[in-house]
Amino acid sequence: MNSSTTAFDNIYYKMLMQGQSLFSTDQALLATPSTKKLVAKYASSMEEYERAFVKSMIKMSSISGNGNEVRLNCRRVR
Repeated sequence: MNSSTTAFDNIYYKMLMQGQSLFSTDQALLATPSTKKLVAKYASSMEEYERAFVKSMIKMSSISGNGNEVRLNCRRVR
């Protein structure tokens, strides 16, 4: 399986299912039934992964910070 740095895909989840993660913390996602189920779902369906990604981006866009700093430029702190 070739991963691509130029494509938006679910290779990360496919590699996790094959035990080929970069970090042990990533592989730990398979230790809990609920997170293992999500990894398997996203590995087997690009559509499910895209749907969840869009939903999470929309949810993140509503973060206001409640008076704390929300960086407009992640490369620097005001």
